Amino acid sequence: MTNRRALPHFTLAITLAIAAATLSLVTAGSAVELDPAAVAYVTPDQFKWRDPTDQVATNQTILLGDPNKPELYIYINKFKPGRFGNPHYHPNDRFITVIDGAAWRGTGPVLDPTHAARVPNGTFMIDHAAKVHWDGTKEESGAYLIAGIGPATNIEVPKSSGPWAGGDPAAATIMLPDQIPWKDHGSFRLANLAGDPDKPGLFVQMLTVLKGADFTRPHVHPGPLFTMVLSGTWWVGTGNKYDPASLAVPFKPGTFVTHFGNRVHWDGAKDEDVTLLIIGEGPVTTARVDEAR
Repeated sequence: MTNRRALPHFTLAITLAIAAATLSLVTAGSAVELDPAAVAYVTPDQFKWRDPTDQVATNQTILLGDPNKPELYIYINKFKPGRFGNPHYHPNDRFITVIDGAAWRGTGPVLDPTHAARVPNGTFMIDHAAKVHWDGTKEESGAYLIAGIGPATNIEVPKSSGPWAGGDPAAATIMLPDQIPWKDHGSFRLANLAGDPDKPGLFVQMLTVLKGADFTRPHVHPGPLFTMVLSGTWWVGTGNKYDPASLAVPFKPGTFVTHFGNRVHWDGAKDEDVTLLIIGEGPVTTARVDEAR
């Protein structure tokens, strides 16, 4: 990512099984290739859904790791309209971004959709460990990007018939889109959502790079970085030859991108603002590299 902002990169030793042999796109009539040892990506049309027919009420695609193991995982759950899950909890915190549509959330053992809170696209949430919550959809469909350290076991609890008593405020943190804690840094805006990039451990950020801002220069980080493009077109290049006009590859919204550790890359926005969801593990360092002449 960048030498001018602190961004997350994992120091976890994980093997990522996405995107494969050659990462190339055709732009302006010529092939632009990324170094597959530096950057891997998977586009929405390449996601491998649990139900390829997409007939189930809740479908899932795993982007990273195994949620059943004690390791970092990232996956997407998408929901058809008109379904609610039973009250349940998880053994570890989960970090959730609503990436499409809208869902409805509640806490405590009483499942009462009339008292649920609507969480639209752009909302960020934390399901706190061992705290009971529930969610679902009404008229709209919805989709969550969920990250955490596994196992991500879903443990259901006996459903209470009520009456509704207000739920459990300690069970979940919800930041609606207008509550995201953006901070302006001139050419970009940054919101720290969970964790601290300067300390060990998992953290999540949102980053908006403003159109026309200078691209980052070639640099490396010690560990991998996992990024979902939320909006706009993100342009990424690899290697120490810096040429945004002809060597950057465009990533559209919904693309899941991995920057591997200690591999040279650079990136930016061109003619539109770009908003990214970045998942990493601190502490983060950034080192510039000598550019090819």
